[in-house]
Amino acid sequence: MFYLTDTDDRPEGWGGVDSVVGSDGGALLAIDYKTGNTVWRHDWASGSGVVNQLSTAGHLVFTSNLNYLVALDAGTGKILWHTGLTGIPGAGPITYEVDGKQYVLVAAGDTMFAFALNR
Repeated sequence: MFYLTDTDDRPEGWGGVDSVVGSDGGALLAIDYKTGNTVWRHDWASGSGVVNQLSTAGHLVFTSNLNYLVALDAGTGKILWHTGLTGIPGAGPITYEVDGKQYVLVAAGDTMFAFALNR
């Protein structure tokens, strides 16, 4: 399932989930919504199953490759940051704001991790 949040002809976010069968790896693709062309592709060395993504208006994409939460530049696919988690995320990351500070939250195993975003 995929969806696009579009305001005033300016896409602000995208979310989706796709399932992979097999264990020969996988890839995260950025697709131009106007043309359908692949803008960039990030291949994972291994992984299978369900992987969730979150994109932000700040041009970040958050995803997981099982035990890591990864932030990528939405325009280039370059990995900007990653951190190890104590388990496999049970759902996709979310973002929220408190007192003007933006956070990313992800549940992995029996723990919830919250990370503050730099501006």
